[in-house]
Amino acid sequence: MLGFRGYIFSRTIDSNFIPQRVQNLVVKDYCERCNLFFKLSATEYKMSNSYLMFNSVMKAIKKIDGIIFYSLFMLPENKKDRYKIYDKIILNKKELHFALEEIRLEKRKDIQKIENIYQIKKNSKKL
Repeated sequence: MLGFRGYIFSRTIDSNFIPQRVQNLVVKDYCERCNLFFKLSATEYKMSNSYLMFNSVMKAIKKIDGIIFYSLFMLPENKKDRYKIYDKIILNKKELHFALEEIRLEKRKDIQKIENIYQIKKNSKKL
């Protein structure tokens, strides 16, 4: 078992500031409930649209079972960028989890559910 790398933010998530400590507690609790081996979380830099830490985790994807985001609203806003992530996870036979929403991506069919939730939330903010 290689384990799952947590992934948390230093910046706002969906317009809310969630302390790193709280994000880590949610990710760790999710791992315990899903019986997943948790590896320490990578914490993204505070700069807007920075994904440096995430990209370093993705470069090492073969050394882990997958990544556990605190929330799916940490995904890039650009749809093409999100699909690049989904494709790399699926091609490497890894898993992507979103602890707050309790959603997992491991097969191509899982993408639409994630995208539907993402788009509904983003579109509801425009109202």
